[in-house]
Amino acid sequence: MKTTCFLAAALTLAAITAHAQQTVRRVVQPITNKEWVTPFPGFRIVGNVYYVGTYDLAAYLIITNAGHILVNTGADGSYDLMKPSIESLGFKISDIKIITSTHGHGDHVGDIARFQKESGARVYMSERDTVSIESGGNIDYRQPQGRGVMSYDPIKVDVRTKDGDKIRLGNVEITVLAHPGHTPGATSFMFQVQDAGRTYNVGIINMNGINQGVKLLGSPGYPTIVDDFRTTLEKQARLTPDIFLSSHAGQFNLHQVYKPGDPYNPSRFGDLAVYRGKVQNAMDNYQKQLAEERAAQAR
Repeated sequence: MKTTCFLAAALTLAAITAHAQQTVRRVVQPITNKEWVTPFPGFRIVGNVYYVGTYDLAAYLIITNAGHILVNTGADGSYDLMKPSIESLGFKISDIKIITSTHGHGDHVGDIARFQKESGARVYMSERDTVSIESGGNIDYRQPQGRGVMSYDPIKVDVRTKDGDKIRLGNVEITVLAHPGHTPGATSFMFQVQDAGRTYNVGIINMNGINQGVKLLGSPGYPTIVDDFRTTLEKQARLTPDIFLSSHAGQFNLHQVYKPGDPYNPSRFGDLAVYRGKVQNAMDNYQKQLAEERAAQAR
């Protein structure tokens, strides 16, 4: 039943995409969250993994012997904020070969088009968030008919990923974990990093929060949302990353454990209790909202 509902929703989205995009226009929307557009110095997290995002919007550069992988691009306009961080670390935009993201919201994919243009990289994205990416944020499950505006430049997805897929570049192999709920295509990434004789299991985990205004019940554009949230949170509770990273700085306590200029220390991101607490908090919020919505329906 879950698969049937997903297929029906996907077909509905596909059927209306062409019509919606015929009238869509690009509108630059002002960013009110200043932490999204505040630059932050890039730094080495562990081994070949570097933080290159803004103060709040986390982005990661993974270095390989065949070029680089960029995870997340920040909001529209973030290229000009992230480029200095990348270059200050000694890396080149032109060496980015793959761009991917934890999910298809504009604060994490808003500048994919610019990064792709400047680097020529291939874009890898969950098959379930591809419609949103390729519509420039015009279409998603909350407004499957389209908003009539693009919040960022659309980009063609080169590779559509699904659970268990591998993203390979040079000496790096990343496992794609489908963690739907926050969006239908929300994705986490697990991979191994060697550093100082130790192997770290690094997790860029998309924390499964519920955006303001999103309803769990009565969501025709996303009929599996209730089950997706629960299943993802249960899966995330079983993960044990040695290094825990996420989509927003606050989600993995970046600014509590690191200040610009601090010495290199991978262990600051290795507190498993912090990770488990974040997942449990997301589960508590999910269960609370679901109970409240069910109680409201029963009145």
